[in-house]
Amino acid sequence: MRIAIVEDDKDASQKLSGYIRRYAKEHHLGVDILTFNDGVQITSNYPANLDVIYFDVQMPVMDGMTAAKKVRQHDKKVQIVFLTNYVQYAIDGYEVQAADFLLKPITYFSFSTHFAKMTARLQNNTGDQYITVSHGDEMHRVPLKELYYVESAGHYLRFHLHDKEYSMIGSLKNTEQELADKNFFRCNYGYLVNLALVTGVSNNEVHVGPFVLQISRSRKKDFLQHLTDYLGTEEL
Repeated sequence: MRIAIVEDDKDASQKLSGYIRRYAKEHHLGVDILTFNDGVQITSNYPANLDVIYFDVQMPVMDGMTAAKKVRQHDKKVQIVFLTNYVQYAIDGYEVQAADFLLKPITYFSFSTHFAKMTARLQNNTGDQYITVSHGDEMHRVPLKELYYVESAGHYLRFHLHDKEYSMIGSLKNTEQELADKNFFRCNYGYLVNLALVTGVSNNEVHVGPFVLQISRSRKKDFLQHLTDYLGTEEL
């Protein structure tokens, strides 16, 4: 998820960033957080591919409501959430199709309840799902529909697409947990396969798009069962 926080209070911005990272860690989500000091900063140099924007309503230079109206002129899909001390701003929020309002001071309990709804809404609103791959200062948002398999290579993970490959430090176990409900399953110790892109199985090999991967004897039965279950679900 690519998230922007527009908040002139540095402490409040850091607190919200901390809540987001804590939730992401607890639920195995990939997040990329951008922070802005006021509405002018984000509207004058609007980032691409934002999923959620958190706007503080009351800010100098340009307030959150004004900035949100400008954003809505050219981004109809981004989810907008307002941070405020006053409930009455909720009425104005309808004009920009606000997804939610968080009343200050924000607790982690109230935030986690809100963020669970936001992640569910994003998954329902977008046919595409993503995994975030970070390497050094680079951040890549990889569509799951284009990800053939994830390979464990020492302390690194390699994410294989049709014509490119991304890598980052990490464990296959954590990625397996993150993709547990996204129809990815291991065919052997080192490969996590996208069942949606499997084109065939022959002997101890699975064909995933242009790739041919080995199926280990110990995992073959479970792998074939999960593949069969997935194909049966797709037929329905």
